[in-house]
Amino acid sequence: MPLPDQDHALELAHRILDWSSADETEVSIECVEDRFVRYADSGPTQSADRDRYEVGIRVRLHSGAGIREAKATCGNLDPVDAKAALGRAVQLAEVTDPNPELAPLGGPVQVPETAPERPTIDHTFREKADWVKAALDACRAQDLVPAGLIETTAMSRSLISSTGREVQGALTRAAFALTASPASGEGGSGFAEHVAASVEAIRPDDVVRRAVEKAVSNRSPRPIDPGEYTVVLEPAAVSSILLFAAYHGFGAQEVHEQSSFLCGRIGERVFSELLTVEDDAGNDTYPGFLFDGEGARKQRVGLIDRGTVCGPVTDARWARKLDMPNTGHGVAQPSMCGPIASNLVVQPGEASLEDLIRGVDRGLLVSQFHYTNMIEPRDLTLTGMTRNGTFWIEHGEVRHAVRNLRFTEKLVNALARVTGVGREVEVAGALFDGEVLAPALRIERFRFTSTTEF
Repeated sequence: MPLPDQDHALELAHRILDWSSADETEVSIECVEDRFVRYADSGPTQSADRDRYEVGIRVRLHSGAGIREAKATCGNLDPVDAKAALGRAVQLAEVTDPNPELAPLGGPVQVPETAPERPTIDHTFREKADWVKAALDACRAQDLVPAGLIETTAMSRSLISSTGREVQGALTRAAFALTASPASGEGGSGFAEHVAASVEAIRPDDVVRRAVEKAVSNRSPRPIDPGEYTVVLEPAAVSSILLFAAYHGFGAQEVHEQSSFLCGRIGERVFSELLTVEDDAGNDTYPGFLFDGEGARKQRVGLIDRGTVCGPVTDARWARKLDMPNTGHGVAQPSMCGPIASNLVVQPGEASLEDLIRGVDRGLLVSQFHYTNMIEPRDLTLTGMTRNGTFWIEHGEVRHAVRNLRFTEKLVNALARVTGVGREVEVAGALFDGEVLAPALRIERFRFTSTTEF
């Protein structure tokens, strides 16, 4: 699964710049190579070795009326198709209205170049099949039905412009997920997942063990009344709610439009002093690309500092508009979307998961949320359902499984009631796009508004 050589990508980008008749030109190239296996009780159900390439060409034409901008793309690295895309971009720019809010294209910038992790690129279907077999064997031994996904991905990005910007980098990702469900169709399921920058960090036996143990413990969930409970949220549940803060709250555009929970709170201690959240693409555990969609270097940004709300992330446009530094969180331009905090890191605390549970007199251990949606952005009011293992805690011990519940909660209020932060940090995703480097959290008086029959 080799990515195209970075020199080849840069050579193509420079050729496009040479061909361009526009006053300014920016070329971005993204390459993704992905191997995955989906599996169920019968074994692998789908597998693929696929690749995706995108060349994006953004041009600007200067005139007395202002700057006209347009972009065109092609889905391969063929120079003929790239040259045709350049022609389309210029034609579109010629009929586009001038945009007075355009920020200047960036100039030269120093960004460390990152390389893909070799074992992840070379991980074979045969090795993935061994993980599938381990999941099937463990589930069959407990009369459970497995379903899951194994994936290894390599990505590279390059961006150069006629104004002298030239950045490139590559990274890898590996993931193994298992949901174990009762073969009878009655009772609850168990879920576990491990995501890492390197396939060598994945612990397949641990994923299988955790999913099966949760499913076995969740065979006969008991009914429970809705209400406010102390909860211990495992990292997957934490990720599901914090990703909404990344999408809808930490960006400068949302602050300017008065739709962010940061509005009126910057500089104030709003949350628990135990809570510190950063955006850090350069973290050692699960790094991201070190430059953004405009080629600016991503800065490490404190978002919540021991409960105190800090300022938003920015891109070139919003930094200029609000007279703030550019933190390097822009998406590929042109776009209606503002800057996004895309590498959230929640700083760990000092408690083990067992310590967090021991601190609960009567409450719930929540494995995962799904169908999470936002109701109101200013207080980040969210609603969603528990999934794949919700357990009753009494006097500091997990007693039994309970049926799933729907929560409706203002995240701004809930994060003020954090009374414990786990010391183990995981790369945790949600049942939608995005991942957070997060520990478990204990939150008091978390509000559940209805129950289910399953």
